[in-house]
Amino acid sequence: MLKHWTLIAVSAIALAGCDVVRVPGGDHQNEPRPVIPDGAPGPAPPTVPVTDPYGVGEEPVQIPVNNPDPVDETTGSRDDETSEETPPTDPAPDDVAPVEDEVPADPTDPVVVDPDPVIDDPDSAPIDAVDPGTDAPVEEPDGTDLVEAPSEPDPEPLPVKFEFFAPGDLLPGSGFGRADDTVYAPAMVFPIKSAPTYLNSQVYRPGGGVGGDQCDVSNYSMPWRDNFCETRTSNRTTPLCSLNKVHQGQDLRTGTATECLQMRSMTPSERGLHEAVATEDGIIQYIGSYSLQLRGADTGFVYHYVHLNMRRLQVTEMQTVKAGDVIGVVSNDFGGTPTTYHLHFEIKAPVEGEGIVHVPPYMSLVSAYERREGGIGKVVEDDTVEVASAPVIIDPSWLID
Repeated sequence: MLKHWTLIAVSAIALAGCDVVRVPGGDHQNEPRPVIPDGAPGPAPPTVPVTDPYGVGEEPVQIPVNNPDPVDETTGSRDDETSEETPPTDPAPDDVAPVEDEVPADPTDPVVVDPDPVIDDPDSAPIDAVDPGTDAPVEEPDGTDLVEAPSEPDPEPLPVKFEFFAPGDLLPGSGFGRADDTVYAPAMVFPIKSAPTYLNSQVYRPGGGVGGDQCDVSNYSMPWRDNFCETRTSNRTTPLCSLNKVHQGQDLRTGTATECLQMRSMTPSERGLHEAVATEDGIIQYIGSYSLQLRGADTGFVYHYVHLNMRRLQVTEMQTVKAGDVIGVVSNDFGGTPTTYHLHFEIKAPVEGEGIVHVPPYMSLVSAYERREGGIGKVVEDDTVEVASAPVIIDPSWLID
């Protein structure tokens, strides 16, 4: 009901504003009008009242103004007012919610924003306020959601390919070795191409100065043994040995005891089963009657090969070679002096304070053999080695090698 009376009041106000609208024939037609000069565009002003300005053929409709009923000046009340009170309106049914009057919003009213809006979302959790002066709490992982990255498998250990005694551990009674684990030539190629190789003494083992047979199986077995600085009778020396008249290199047997016997059946010109190779790129700088020397192009080291079959050499003097090139075969050439089938191998290298001298080749050979075999050498204790079955009585003629 209230809404109904509100609409009527608004309509009455709107109609009252029509009083300013000029109606033909009304009181406003006597207002002065601007004079339109002759010749101006448009029709001449009317000289008589216009009763039908729009040509509709009807009398103008007087729109009644919805004014309140006239008030009787003697009684001060309107004609339709009664002394009876307005009957109460029927209450709204219980199941109908009362409708509040809607008041249009004034666009000039300021918009108030709730600083803490309530989000009507049952799934959203409240957000705890964090003091800007403190660090935000960090939730510690409980470890249940962590997935460990697969770890890299440990590399397979290299297999043990051979055994050797420590450097400087010479056979008892053979001299005073040098306990030097320096790898003087860390990049060199092993001087024997492919055959099984055993490093040991040629003089103080069977077939040497102690008697016996050089093809004894004990000569072709592990562990390896250093023989740099072994005692000799010839005037050979190096500042890295504690005594003079010493062995300046390392002896290497190749192949097997059976192949040793096979070489006995060969003539001196054809003797040899296993190839020797260049230890590094370089040049063959010297060829003698039973030895040759290779000078390394990168290091300047001199590698000395002794007891090759000189009739079967694959190189000539001043020839350049690459590491691994075949240079000859292992035999027992020694200028007519008897010796076993083996390679005598030396390295001459610069040593601070000493110049270019013979250095222990033992650990350089160990390192090179590991690379050739794709495995490692194992150091063993010196407590299980039999030197020879015969007494250690050295033939002086063997001490010149």
